[in-house]
Amino acid sequence: MIGTVLSVVGCVVVVAMVVGAVRTLVHRAGPVVGDPGVAAELVALAGRRARRVAAVVIDLNATVPTRMAFIGADADTPFEIGSVTKGLTGMLLANAIERGEADLDATLAQLLPETGGSPIGSVRLSELATHTSGLPRLPRSPVTLLRLVAAGYTGVDPYWGTTPATVIAAARRQRLTGRGRFRYSNLGAAVLGHGLARAAGRDYADLLKRRVFEPLRMTGSGTDLRPGVRRGWTAIGRRSRPWRACGYGPAGGGVTSTPADISRLVIGLLDGTAPGRAAINSFAPIEPGPPNRSSGLFWIIDRDQPSGRDMVWHNGQTGGYSAFLVLYPQARRAVAVLADTANAARQQRVALGLTRWLTNTAR
Repeated sequence: MIGTVLSVVGCVVVVAMVVGAVRTLVHRAGPVVGDPGVAAELVALAGRRARRVAAVVIDLNATVPTRMAFIGADADTPFEIGSVTKGLTGMLLANAIERGEADLDATLAQLLPETGGSPIGSVRLSELATHTSGLPRLPRSPVTLLRLVAAGYTGVDPYWGTTPATVIAAARRQRLTGRGRFRYSNLGAAVLGHGLARAAGRDYADLLKRRVFEPLRMTGSGTDLRPGVRRGWTAIGRRSRPWRACGYGPAGGGVTSTPADISRLVIGLLDGTAPGRAAINSFAPIEPGPPNRSSGLFWIIDRDQPSGRDMVWHNGQTGGYSAFLVLYPQARRAVAVLADTANAARQQRVALGLTRWLTNTAR
């Protein structure tokens, strides 16, 4: 019986993959609109089969500091930003430190007393924000595995139904492995975000709204299911349901933004007016990792040795969306790419290609 069920499931998966592949092959990108220079580069970099894509190019030294181009989108189109949200959680931490609500050397148990007596309770906030706490990416459990498998095959939200309480409880049960060395953890980002919310007397969604979105006038951003958020596409051409901001909201579940809002965020980080801007400063080296790589508060920082300039970045991916945001603080430039296809590596290539173009045109 079990063998028959597995065979049926396998056939369904194969059929779904074939259908997705055919959809991808026959799809052709729509027209590109926006700034002519950015548009020409975007169409060359995104490829003929791109779906909805938005590119934001910022140069505060230029006469026109913000330029955008779009395929099937506009400045107010909502996109899920995935783990780019971790960078926002890092900003909330930096802002909480400025307000005296948190300290990098404080332990998680000081924010969330229920974690006291467990391994995670002794972890410092700095360890959580630099992925050196020893927590796994996600809780080790059969339920987590089943959620991920179901999400991969059906396009459902793998975090649906989780709450801050269930995420914190899951973190309490985890063993810490390789503490002190870089180990990317959605679980660590989630519990830290909820701890910061607890310290401020709010929930995470309200904290993010009041301390990041509202000061930067990011009126099209939020953690609820925003109007206009459509189902995205997996990398193999299957539709994926929008994610909601459940227990993993601080790590990247369910947060949406628009190209216009991302430009406001980037400008605030570049000119120093964004709340918690210190999050993009280097706090600790990443080991193991590429040479000259360090961590901000969740932001990744790569330093170019000849010039001494930093590239500060974070990517993001949900079931049907992906994003890549990169800042060059010393040059006062940035590039962001948002797409309704789950392929963060592709958006990274597009963003770095636009960076090269921006550098060449600015000379």
